[in-house]
Amino acid sequence: MKFSKTKSYSLVAAVVAVASTAAAHRARVQPFGPELAHKEYMTPSSLSSSSSWGSDFISGRDSDVFFTGSAANPQQVALDFVEQKLSDSDYIVKNAYTSKHNGVTHVYLRQRIDGLEVINGDINVNVDKYGNVISYGDSFYKGDVQKKSLTIKEWIEREAENIQEQGRQLTFGRWGRRPQQQHRDEFEAPELKAELSPQDALVSFARYLNIEIPRPEDMDIVSTNSLRSDKVEVIMTNCPLTENGKVPVAQAYIQTADGSLELVYDFQVEMKGTDNWFHAQVSAKTGKVLQVVDWVADASYNVFPMGVNDPEDGKRKLLKDPHHPPASPLGWNRQAQNKNFTTTVGNNVYAGDNRRNGNDWQNNPKPEGKVDKDGELIFDFKIDLEKDPSTYVDAAVTNLFYWNNQVHDIFHHYGFDEESGNFQENNFGRGGLGDDAVIANAQDGSGYNNANFATPPDGQHGKMRMYVWDVTETARDGDLESGIIIHEYAHGISTRLTGGPANSGCLGWGEAGGMGEGWGDFFATLFRQKKRHDYNSEFSMGSYANGGQGIRRFPYSTSLKTNPETFKVMDGPGYWGVHAKGEVWAQMLFEVYQNLHLRLPFTEDWYTDDITHYANTLALQLVVDGLKLQPCTPSFIQARDAIIQAEKVLTKGKFHCDIWRAFAKRGLGPKAKVVGANSPFGSVRTESFDLPKACADSE
Repeated sequence: MKFSKTKSYSLVAAVVAVASTAAAHRARVQPFGPELAHKEYMTPSSLSSSSSWGSDFISGRDSDVFFTGSAANPQQVALDFVEQKLSDSDYIVKNAYTSKHNGVTHVYLRQRIDGLEVINGDINVNVDKYGNVISYGDSFYKGDVQKKSLTIKEWIEREAENIQEQGRQLTFGRWGRRPQQQHRDEFEAPELKAELSPQDALVSFARYLNIEIPRPEDMDIVSTNSLRSDKVEVIMTNCPLTENGKVPVAQAYIQTADGSLELVYDFQVEMKGTDNWFHAQVSAKTGKVLQVVDWVADASYNVFPMGVNDPEDGKRKLLKDPHHPPASPLGWNRQAQNKNFTTTVGNNVYAGDNRRNGNDWQNNPKPEGKVDKDGELIFDFKIDLEKDPSTYVDAAVTNLFYWNNQVHDIFHHYGFDEESGNFQENNFGRGGLGDDAVIANAQDGSGYNNANFATPPDGQHGKMRMYVWDVTETARDGDLESGIIIHEYAHGISTRLTGGPANSGCLGWGEAGGMGEGWGDFFATLFRQKKRHDYNSEFSMGSYANGGQGIRRFPYSTSLKTNPETFKVMDGPGYWGVHAKGEVWAQMLFEVYQNLHLRLPFTEDWYTDDITHYANTLALQLVVDGLKLQPCTPSFIQARDAIIQAEKVLTKGKFHCDIWRAFAKRGLGPKAKVVGANSPFGSVRTESFDLPKACADSE
């Protein structure tokens, strides 16, 4: 169908037009929308002060439920609950899913009037695994009705009073209408009609952005469905605002702040020439822009970037939008449902200042980004390393936030994704359990000269604590040393990938626990590599924070003089601890990388699709694949075999002998043996410096 191109339109407020069809920078628009006074979110504690609320509200149940039904069909329980209260409203189920870690089913409803969605008319109902409604939110339109519609809270309180007065159990009849059926007579939908064409409304939105559309009459509307169909969506073509000239358009209703209902055009405008992707609602009557959300959350961070380990290794850089879209499609400062943050909070990480040593991480102070003249969020804070770390805590938190996100995104590219148990609040329907972004505490007040990471099973927050180091006259901050951050995050990676994301007990002690430390050192060292580094380059762990002296016995080096550690050394008492064992494992993995680097170049593009063509990306992929292949509580030998198997799968054995040479150099050749690899009472190892026959013959 085609719409008429009405030339007339009205604007509520004057706007300034510009000559170009798209701004050359980020549009200066802050997301906004109506605040609804009647919306509510209810849990049983919300009603604890009501005299009508008692522990027997539902007979045989505790006071932590609002309604109960069949545990076998939690979605129907939610719909039955809503139907009893909202029989005079039509609605559709937008989403429904069950969180596997707690069994709670979440049902999301959107209100409809005259077949059109109410953009901000939503109900969400949460049903536990026993079929109990345990909480809900409600922002449905409660306007013009012949018989006043109660809010859910009022209805529950009224029914609770009836229970107390009559001494009966609360039960629910089948009054009311199922979704999609005819409206009840008591509800009157407002008489609203469009007075502007979609083109007029889009011109109004463009002028709101200070953009003039030179020939609005050239824009066309093409659709195969009716404005009264279940999904009223059409495409506007020849629009100069977007790269492809297309803008999806729908008609909908929106509730305004004064409680009225207004017909709107709903636009999705992915801007040409800027970084914005707007979801906007414009009044179909007046042309006023009533709500705007920007789906793109870009920001800049002044940090020590990838390849710079610490302040002595290089300078900070102001990085713009460093996120990797496949891993963080909403950016780093946004979560789902268009929830934006201007602090160091996002879908992957909650980073904050915990100098107070608090356990309520939600209340940790967080640096506030500034919005520049182009609408870009900037995290740019000064550092004076001659002063106490407390004077530059905002810069430290920003660096911590950057590196947590950076590690998240890179490892997502190599297979530590949602399904395998990575750390995200929202998993975007890709599998795994969400609600487990990393809690990262900067300058944590619980200690000094250390760092740690707690990894519960998938679905629970990983927690990182970073400390100030007071070994020098002026204390130094571990948050400024990327190697320490990477090492700690690596505990979460290796724990979730070894034995599956539901099992956090596979790397607790012995060689398995040692490798848990070793993977962290290896990843930290690998991410420090630069093109100028070669086979003879050496690297220390923690040397910046520790005042110039590395925190391991030896630097990581291919020289047996510089680093003499081999497999057998772990029999000694100085290597009974997991950190000492980790040094040996990290050195072996470093040898693997260096052998690959003798044959392959290094790339600074960690997101390359040609992973097998570069030494650093191939090494990282093989180690991640090995984590997935190895068993729970692996030994060095089993972990070695998993990496060798990973290479066989990925490159068909092309680098088989290079990897064997690396392990054999450090005593982990094919005839190496261990008795009691993960025994708490000690172990005995037999070294092997030989190569497999096929590799020996090719020497």
